[in-house]
Amino acid sequence: MKSAMTYCCLIALLAAAPVSASSPAEKLVCTSASRASWMPEKKIREVFGEQNFTLTKLKVSGGNCYEFYAIERDGSVVEAYYHPVTGAVKRYHRVPAAEVARR
Repeated sequence: MKSAMTYCCLIALLAAAPVSASSPAEKLVCTSASRASWMPEKKIREVFGEQNFTLTKLKVSGGNCYEFYAIERDGSVVEAYYHPVTGAVKRYHRVPAAEVARR
């Protein structure tokens, strides 16, 4: 029950938080390299540190970045973009738990 509620809060927060959205002019493009040269999903999850979060969603963004949505154990919400070949952090946005609770 708690994880379902947490998931719903994460979705609502990310949908209602325009600060984490990028305008088309700010579209983040990570690479044009072929998918064959990308880190495997298991490896990028390790780079992100998925074990430190209670819920993580991973997808590939329109700009060919690995894109994570996660909730830290303290209730903070994270949206992060990683370069799929190098594993470098391209964008990281964290909403503290106190701010999440106010929404």
